[in-house]
Amino acid sequence: MSTISTSKRTVIGGADNFWLFDEQLGFDVTHPSSPDSAPIYPRLTLQTSKTPVTLAPQKTAVVVIDMQNLFLSSAMGREKGPGHAVEQALLEKCIPAARKANIRILWLTWGISEEGLRSVPPMFFRNFGLTFQPESNNSAESTSSLEQKWRPQKGGIGKSVGKVTLEDGTSIDGGRLLMKDQWNTGLHGGLASAFEEGMKLTPADARFHKETHSGFWGGNTEFAKHLQREGLNTLLFAGVNTDQCVLATMQDAAQQGYDTIMLKDACGTVSSQFAQDMVEFNAHKAFGFQSSCDNFLYGAGHIETSAAKSEL
Repeated sequence: MSTISTSKRTVIGGADNFWLFDEQLGFDVTHPSSPDSAPIYPRLTLQTSKTPVTLAPQKTAVVVIDMQNLFLSSAMGREKGPGHAVEQALLEKCIPAARKANIRILWLTWGISEEGLRSVPPMFFRNFGLTFQPESNNSAESTSSLEQKWRPQKGGIGKSVGKVTLEDGTSIDGGRLLMKDQWNTGLHGGLASAFEEGMKLTPADARFHKETHSGFWGGNTEFAKHLQREGLNTLLFAGVNTDQCVLATMQDAAQQGYDTIMLKDACGTVSSQFAQDMVEFNAHKAFGFQSSCDNFLYGAGHIETSAAKSEL
């Protein structure tokens, strides 16, 4: 349904899942029981690329995707890049904003089980077991060059990474590639500490493993069940790679009726810039909304706790 209520707010959606829209105030995604119900408090207004969005912190989670040693650690040969800029944005802005607003963080990462290893699609074994040579992020080159070929490389999903040397010179076992509870699938650097601290909070942080791009793939996943059990409706997305695991999970969430907000400076990719641009465009055009860590931090400092505005 889409109607105009007596308060001149437009109802966007159906009887069981709707937003409220006001041309001046933007979108209200706090999910009251009915369009005419009293406003839900506390409430946080987040400026997005197109309009303000007001959300309910108790119904909201930040979803941080794939910020793992495999993709970020120098011990795995990773040089400073977009993922490290995301890590900095998370530690300096996004996580402090979530803590200030009492919004939980859900850490969603690769972590394949022994059972799951049997059914992982072949494309992932190819993507992590072969390399495309010569590598190119240029779309014209990648489609026209006859010299580019998939070539096997050492290792692959489920195979031993071997010994790796950390920045302090310590040598440790990197574990089996992309398998759960291994060093290579552990959270990277200060993010691991942030998760440990978050588990002591109320509501507490939680971590979930996935076995493909999306945290919703594979039926009713533990991640999906947690969202349902905790009554979480609004998801703020961060992590790597923007155009792969972040996009897949965000798109699945939107299709299942969740409110999705991409924090664009907390999402990064090693793909070409056009891939990042495409996801940012669709985040606010097709799936939901697009915002930033700065806007999140500002909103967290100006939460309304009652009908009269107040700051935390």
